[in-house]
Amino acid sequence: MIIDSLTHILPKEVSSYIEKYKKIDKKFDSIFDKDSKIINCEELIESMKNNKIDKSIVGGFGWTDHGLANIVNDYILDSAQKNHNLIPLCSFDINSKKSEEELIKCISRGVKGIGELHLEYDESFEKNSTWKEIMRIALDADIPILIHGSEPVGHIYKGKGKNDPVKLYELVKNNPKNKFVFSHFGGGLVFYEQMPEVKKLLRNVYYDSSAQPYLYGKEIYRNAINLSSIEKILFASDYPLIKMERCLSETEYLNSTEKDHIFGHNAITAYNL
Repeated sequence: MIIDSLTHILPKEVSSYIEKYKKIDKKFDSIFDKDSKIINCEELIESMKNNKIDKSIVGGFGWTDHGLANIVNDYILDSAQKNHNLIPLCSFDINSKKSEEELIKCISRGVKGIGELHLEYDESFEKNSTWKEIMRIALDADIPILIHGSEPVGHIYKGKGKNDPVKLYELVKNNPKNKFVFSHFGGGLVFYEQMPEVKKLLRNVYYDSSAQPYLYGKEIYRNAINLSSIEKILFASDYPLIKMERCLSETEYLNSTEKDHIFGHNAITAYNL
């Protein structure tokens, strides 16, 4: 089985009016422009068939507009209801009081996690009552929070942000019981699991490989396994940012045991599939 642990789709009512939503939502504005590759559910399913992907986890983004979050969440959930090989996540504005109600609604409809959240964590989050309630609801429901990780060095790209390993580490330190999935190998946080105290604190953290060819050489898979654990690395493409076939080609050198974990077992465990 192959599970792609991070893909993105948007309804045509959003993708057809990019400039409109760039004015409405600050996060949308920071990630998308007229040249951005945006796909709908049907296009994702077609790519999965062409690349023999059995299931795809479908996420949104850390929206700053509740209305947009609601539209995208409903589209992802409706798509997953019609296509059982899609695994839905939900996303929202962490500063909106309506987000708690939105999360409860999404959980009742079968969502398997929160994310992808694009944020820049700091101590102020722990004083945000909405954020704390989201963490509590996620913990009670035993669902992970998928969060974008930013590499503190290297090239700049649209949507990179500044949510670096230090910030992700502090997030876990303040919420140690929650389960997290950090995208892009946690912006490099995975490397620090060689420190015993870091490995212990990050016991509930998984790392996905989204956009790997754009960020790291293919050896990152074997290195991450050795530095962290074979049970904590999830294959992800970040499609449509990068084609699925390109991401899959970077894993050909892995042995069968490594592939079993990275392609399937770890995602099943992380998302309670």
